[in-house]
Amino acid sequence: MILKDEKIASTQMLFLLVTVVSATAFLFVPAITSETAGRDGWISVFFLATGFGVAVSLVCARLGLYFPDQTIIEYAPQLVGPVLGKTIGLLYFIFFLHVNAIIVREFGDFLVTAFLPETPLLVFNIVVVMLAASAVRNGFEVVVRMNQFVFPLFVGVLLIIITLNIGEMNPGNLLPVLERGIKPVILGSLTPSAWRGEVAVVLMLLPHLNKPEEARNTLIIAVLLIAIILSVLIMASTMVFGSLQDAYFVFPTLELAKYISLGDFLERVEAIIVIVWVAGITIKVAVFYLVAVLACAQFFKVENEGPLVYPIGIITLVFSVSLFENSRELVDFLSKIFPFYASVFELFIPAFLLLVAVIRRKGGQHNV
Repeated sequence: MILKDEKIASTQMLFLLVTVVSATAFLFVPAITSETAGRDGWISVFFLATGFGVAVSLVCARLGLYFPDQTIIEYAPQLVGPVLGKTIGLLYFIFFLHVNAIIVREFGDFLVTAFLPETPLLVFNIVVVMLAASAVRNGFEVVVRMNQFVFPLFVGVLLIIITLNIGEMNPGNLLPVLERGIKPVILGSLTPSAWRGEVAVVLMLLPHLNKPEEARNTLIIAVLLIAIILSVLIMASTMVFGSLQDAYFVFPTLELAKYISLGDFLERVEAIIVIVWVAGITIKVAVFYLVAVLACAQFFKVENEGPLVYPIGIITLVFSVSLFENSRELVDFLSKIFPFYASVFELFIPAFLLLVAVIRRKGGQHNV
């Protein structure tokens, strides 16, 4: 079995969630948010999207306390009956599978667009799915330990990129604040909110937290750390590039890395960001891959999840190359459809189940 009875500490869960959300967000979110909110993109990310993430955290953590040893696939039928409960379980399996295919596509599109336009997209997608499949087959603990190595590199590289660009930053590019009013800021918060809500993956992972009572604080701290990382990146790119990033840059963070030049001895730093990003995205794909396999096994009541790994990997791979015709379609989906689609699974269904648990006093923690 892939998960067995493995338990992880709260700090391990914290670092894992930060990597899972940030791995793709730090490349795609700055451009998507700035296109709508302009120079106020950091407000959308730091305040409004964080509010959504905290709401998701509170709901998922409280719901998890009602059923500390079960996933949402297992306790949904207990709350709303077998028909609706099984339907919810099936929808979550499809959601995790679909989101993972989108993540794999983001990975491939980034490498093709930014570095190797002549290489077929399928090549990159196959590589990341194979790496993730290997990690998943070795168990959740292996994925978590991989992340303990990747997380400090991930954060360290981002800090280096920002630090080495300080001399090029013009704080005046952030002014005036709310130049176009509050509406663009609200609209600009939709996509980063959906990304922040990906912490809802804990609906499948909380049974493996060794101290479930610490889940709420762990999730909220993760959301706040993600807010700091993304808002600082958006502020940095805005201060360096001004309005140019809205019009010309698909990946502002990558452009920040390319902009670094210290004499003749430190250039082409973007190679480092790619190496670390590949590691981070592999972790993210592995986590969504793992919860998709687990959701499938629990829905169909399969005792051993191992044989499901490769079939689900193949489905993910097929979806990753067939869902979108090109990068523009992917970005349009992420900015216009994904926020509303994701919020249903990240907040509204868990909130509905939590309300039912409170009213019917189901589960073992109705006094918390």
